[in-house]
Amino acid sequence: MDRLTEERIINEVKENNEIVSVIAEYVNLKQQGKNFIGLCPFHNEKTPSFTVSREKQLFHCFGCGAGGDVLTFIMRKENLTFGPALRLLAERANINLPEFQLPPDQQKVKEERERLYRINAYAAAFYRKILWETKTGAKAVAYLEARGISRPTAEKFSLGYAPPQWKALVGLFRKKGVSLQEAEKAGLVCGGGEGFYDRFRDRLLFPITNPRGQIIGFGGRILGEGQPKYLNSPETVLFQKGRYLYGLKEAREGIRRQGRVIVVEGYMDVIQAHQQGVEEVVASLGTSLTVDQVRLLKRHSEQVIIAYDADAAGAAATIRGLDLLAQAGVGVRVVRLPAGEDPDSLLKREGAAAFRRYVGESVDLFTFKLAYILENEDLTTPAGKARAAQRIFPILDQVQNGIVRETYLRQTAAALGVSEATIYDQWRIYLYNSRKNKQRLDIKNNQRHTNDIADEHHGDATRAENNLFQLERQLLRGCLQEKEFFARIKRTLKEIKFSAPLHTRLFQQFVEWDVSGEWPPPATAFPPETRVLYTELLTENEMNPLPVDLEGCLRRLRQYQLTAEIHRLQQEVAAGLEEEAKATTPSPELQGKLALLNQLHKKLREEFPTFSGLT
Repeated sequence: MDRLTEERIINEVKENNEIVSVIAEYVNLKQQGKNFIGLCPFHNEKTPSFTVSREKQLFHCFGCGAGGDVLTFIMRKENLTFGPALRLLAERANINLPEFQLPPDQQKVKEERERLYRINAYAAAFYRKILWETKTGAKAVAYLEARGISRPTAEKFSLGYAPPQWKALVGLFRKKGVSLQEAEKAGLVCGGGEGFYDRFRDRLLFPITNPRGQIIGFGGRILGEGQPKYLNSPETVLFQKGRYLYGLKEAREGIRRQGRVIVVEGYMDVIQAHQQGVEEVVASLGTSLTVDQVRLLKRHSEQVIIAYDADAAGAAATIRGLDLLAQAGVGVRVVRLPAGEDPDSLLKREGAAAFRRYVGESVDLFTFKLAYILENEDLTTPAGKARAAQRIFPILDQVQNGIVRETYLRQTAAALGVSEATIYDQWRIYLYNSRKNKQRLDIKNNQRHTNDIADEHHGDATRAENNLFQLERQLLRGCLQEKEFFARIKRTLKEIKFSAPLHTRLFQQFVEWDVSGEWPPPATAFPPETRVLYTELLTENEMNPLPVDLEGCLRRLRQYQLTAEIHRLQQEVAAGLEEEAKATTPSPELQGKLALLNQLHKKLREEFPTFSGLT
């Protein structure tokens, strides 16, 4: 494929994927003037520095420097190379792409994943047909009717039924020439050789999709006697339970409309909620939220409401998941459902209005934890009250806002049935002891690291490397601002070299393109390994058009490289002197290094007379 054709295809894909709408699927954006802002998805921050320009169709983070167009965003966010990212956006816009040639190993992985997606889709179609078009499926249809689930709702979630036979799906796959080995990789069949059999039998099946709507696995509820009641697909190339949320594709629009996401425990909770018009609901595929699920939730909303049944909400694993949400900066609230109720049963019995009322009465994370602790301590005894207070104080210690913490202290006093003065006294004692313990730990850590000078130097070296990296990046950005800037940098860099290999490759590509006369070059002129960096630099110039201080950057780069060379020679000379300590005179090689070291010191003093970084 020639460059012009590739450029035309890329532009078509970008034009049909408006950047604000794409990024809004991952980041909670708020309009500010012409632009949209939000918390950067590529580094942790509390104040938004991530900006999206609808006019320029670009994004840029003023905190970490990430930036680019919609393609660059998808590459970073989905951890994809250029080809797969382009394909993902093309699928989103229903654009058919010609095949881009991938490296053999990537092509093999891509083809395997695509085959597994097709096998899952084929199995889901089979299970749906069994559910709605056969007598065998009548049992499952009756079950859905008993649970109050209509056919349109069941079809919205692509529900199906796995018949009780051991080899119904295996027989179909054999008849249609589907590889049973690959069906096993997809988690649909078990066994091996001639002994393959269906994993799911006599179960109502819930297809589980990724955020793009592709089926990655299944959950199955048994309809007869037997265990387990629910059976999920095993971990596969496509399906890792802790990375996905059930119903996210169906809930995405509801989440955006309501500005929040409600997390429930089970498949039927999600389906019943959507049927009743509560469409911002997803399930966590298990009560304990994982780090990956927390990230996925945060992409879609800054407000998360947990609506598990009473037993699940109080589980220690659930509370760890709630803490993960709070640590990620998400606003967390917990719905307290009546004992013995789950969202499915409550919605069926009392309807959407009652469920939304419980959601409206949800409590913040501290209030929920306070109630949980109080329910598990004997508050009729002084010892029980004291134990409860000691369990509550570490939670209070994590609250940064003083006004909020004081409100919680009063709430704790009222809940324990003691005076506010008593709680404040015990809180001060807790803080005093906590600080003493911290000081002891600090002293131990200081003693442990007293002689660890190398770590300090290593920290300085790391900072220097980061500064050098940013200097080189600024120079590359300057190359693109003006053709004349590039010519000046090119002349100077005959003596100065980039330290980062990626920077060296990109600069060399600038040099090779320079003969064309077009400046700056189009993004399609660059191979995938440098295209992301190039797009980021172009974006930074668009969003931050102030000219780069070329002279200052070149001077500091020269200084960094001189001092780095001096440090390298100093280490070699020190090692050489140690080896030749018994010799009467240094070797010619060592004498040469000493002479060069003196020359570099002299050059550093001449070029940078005010520099005091070396002794």
